[in-house]
Amino acid sequence: MEGQPPPKPAKRDTPWSLIVFGVLAVYAILIALLNSEQVEVSFVFFTTEISLLVLVLLCLGIGFAGGYLFDRLRARRKRGASAQ
Repeated sequence: MEGQPPPKPAKRDTPWSLIVFGVLAVYAILIALLNSEQVEVSFVFFTTEISLLVLVLLCLGIGFAGGYLFDRLRARRKRGASAQ
């Protein structure tokens, strides 16, 4: 038994998903804090003053919805073209 090396300690896996989640949470908090100023926005029919962060989120939502609807329209056209 004296000639055997001591057993290696158990290797602990790094919780990468937890680290990534933490970094993204800190990033989200920084975005919220650094974009809290009020900006004036014209919505064609009316003008209002909202937080810059709300404006960014609104633009992201409109872009996501537009992309989703465009993808559905393109898929419908593709199905119609393959049926003929």
